[in-house]
Amino acid sequence: AVVSTQSTGKCKMMVKARKELTVWRLPTILVVILKRFSYSGMWRNKISTMVRFPLDNFSAEGHTAGWVSNEKERKNYRLFGVTNHTGTLEGGHYIGCTRNPVSGDWFTYDDHVIRPMKGAQALKKEAYLLFYTSLSEKEDRAALR
Repeated sequence: AVVSTQSTGKCKMMVKARKELTVWRLPTILVVILKRFSYSGMWRNKISTMVRFPLDNFSAEGHTAGWVSNEKERKNYRLFGVTNHTGTLEGGHYIGCTRNPVSGDWFTYDDHVIRPMKGAQALKKEAYLLFYTSLSEKEDRAALR
């Protein structure tokens, strides 16, 4: 939720307002965009704060506005891709990391160079986009054990 001062439509009075975006139902593929750029007047800055995010068993329970009516609607997620942004706002470079869905092995894609990597190497402060897939019911039950 974002709290700010905004002008009302008709009378143009400045009032405190709360703006919030909520998710009613969880998708099969969940894309998380991390806010990495800030603007203050004419100044722009890159935010490079380390954000910790799970590789496996990310539980989305408690992150939705909807009422979870049954077990099928409760979702756990597994990270399968990360897009990292290196550089500045004026010039930068994107590097992708993905998990092979069959073997579980991780790879990094930097232009034409593809290299194997450890999954933990995807957890970088340059992370910009996170791609999660929901676990199947069978995987979900196994993950909760």
